[in-house]
Amino acid sequence: TRLLKWLQLELHPSKHVHYTVFREVTNAPSLLSLIKSGKCASLLLDESNIVSPFHLGVAINKALSAEASGKMKSRSVMTEIVLCLSLVNGISQSLNTFGLKPDTTGIVAVTLGESEEEVQRQVDELKGQVEGIVIAEDDRFGYVESEVCRVYGVTKEEQLVDSLEGAVVIKIATKI
Repeated sequence: TRLLKWLQLELHPSKHVHYTVFREVTNAPSLLSLIKSGKCASLLLDESNIVSPFHLGVAINKALSAEASGKMKSRSVMTEIVLCLSLVNGISQSLNTFGLKPDTTGIVAVTLGESEEEVQRQVDELKGQVEGIVIAEDDRFGYVESEVCRVYGVTKEEQLVDSLEGAVVIKIATKI
């Protein structure tokens, strides 16, 4: 099957990035075990704090830039993406906020690779591991607005000036 959810990263054109949204996931605890054992090639994020593909793309771009410049704050590009989504610099707190939890039912999975074929293989494998429904591209992410506002410190005043997505992206793009 042809994948539709590719993120085009202008700063990193050689990287192939795909995201998949799963809902009604029933096996988060076993997915956590796969992650801990290194048997999951994709980054699995709790969907509740991810606003949009653009939000995700900004964090991925920042992480790949840190990798390319040798300035990553974590050991892998996948955990660097989690750090880039977060406003804090601690990996534990960032993983607690954005990572998979035993009760997670909505997942945004990020898969990176050097070729479309490599990513396609990893995504096909992931689809066999996740017990849940794959959501079509045109569906919105299932974030929880109040939770996103709390995590990112977005005020009602900021939302009067810009969208929630815009406020969140500005905060992660300008994080040092």
